[in-house]
Amino acid sequence: MTDSLDPGLFIRGFRESSPYIHRFRGKTFVIVFGGEVLADGSFSSIASDIALLRSLGIGIVLACGAGPQIEDRLKAAGMTMERTWAGPVVSRDLMPEILRAVGEVRFSVEAALSRGVSDSPMSGAEVRVMGGNLVVSRPLGVIEGVDHHFYGTPRHIRSESIRSFLEEGMVVLLPPLGVSLSGDLFLLSPEDVAQEAAIALSASKVLFLVDDPVVRGLPEEGQRELTDRDVSSLLSSRSGGDQTPEKALLERASRMLGAGVERVHLVDRHRDGALLLELFTRDGCGTLVSSDPFEAIRPALPTDVPGILDLIRPLEVKGILVDRSREAVETDVGRYAVTHRDGKIVACVALYPYPEARTGELACLAVHPDYRRSGRATHLLSWCERKAVSLGLERLFVLSTQSREWFIERGFSASRVEDLPPERRRAYIPSRRSHVLFKPLDRKMPGIG
Repeated sequence: MTDSLDPGLFIRGFRESSPYIHRFRGKTFVIVFGGEVLADGSFSSIASDIALLRSLGIGIVLACGAGPQIEDRLKAAGMTMERTWAGPVVSRDLMPEILRAVGEVRFSVEAALSRGVSDSPMSGAEVRVMGGNLVVSRPLGVIEGVDHHFYGTPRHIRSESIRSFLEEGMVVLLPPLGVSLSGDLFLLSPEDVAQEAAIALSASKVLFLVDDPVVRGLPEEGQRELTDRDVSSLLSSRSGGDQTPEKALLERASRMLGAGVERVHLVDRHRDGALLLELFTRDGCGTLVSSDPFEAIRPALPTDVPGILDLIRPLEVKGILVDRSREAVETDVGRYAVTHRDGKIVACVALYPYPEARTGELACLAVHPDYRRSGRATHLLSWCERKAVSLGLERLFVLSTQSREWFIERGFSASRVEDLPPERRRAYIPSRRSHVLFKPLDRKMPGIG
């Protein structure tokens, strides 16, 4: 172990990755990349990460492009390839050079995945790569009067064959070529191939290796988790504009989510280890698009008790929260709501109703230090307000020693201990000198059933 490696950080990171390792085993991921990753030499480290994913029991399908290689081949041969908005115009005389370029890419990928030098990340990996006529294609045809000849679109994915290869532990490579039922070969978009393969295989994830994973124009600058609703809203705001690569990628992500793919990731191809960081750390390093909220508030379950205790213990030590035993939290767990972020509890709150007084107490509001100042506490407060309305309550109150101003900024007003419901007034601890704050509820807001 080198002096530069912090053993504590290594152990913590390795342990935190274990839930993802268990969750991903047996799943199918489609990884999409252009010929640029081979042209600039970055595929070497990516291949090591792909080998690691395969060793963890993840089915890997690679959809690769060959744009730079095709351009270099055509340029060397003194040829050019026209393009329309629908795609390249691939005449018959261009196909020999295109086939050579795609073959170059395919063999480069296979060679990179076959390395096994001692003391390298690929040592002992023995990755087997399978390709072949797995994508049946058809010609794009004539679009607005332009015949695209040998440029096509996927017609059918031979998914059963791919699944059998994955079950045998192989990595499946899908180059940007498809065979037609008439025996012709067609140049394909790697993004089209990835989309159709992911849908046919019911892939859990599609990961695009891109130059820039940041999506522009979102309400929150730097936002890195989007739902399909966010994508629809963003695309609506950009309707009528030019079809940028980012817009096309978001449209493609939306289609895949609608067809059953669970998550689409945009990953920085220039960042070493980006695939591993995106997949095995809670916050990732790219942009995630999912059909369900990556982070959501829900009623707490008995299994959430350890996570709740981890959140509130530091605040109890500081005197911000009243001490609660594990037994007390277990008994009252039905009163709690939690914010979970990809399986981890990052915030919690409790709501104690006093029906006779038509009042509820908001208690035990806590947010993990890594996720503060991002609106999570406000979201939990809103959740409690809606829940209180659904219970027929008219007011909320809170006892606070150090967060008085935060609650006042959100509509609470200072009150007196005498205004508390009798039962709660008897349990008030004078020595804590907690501020009492009340907030009337908007009866028109939607409740939570």
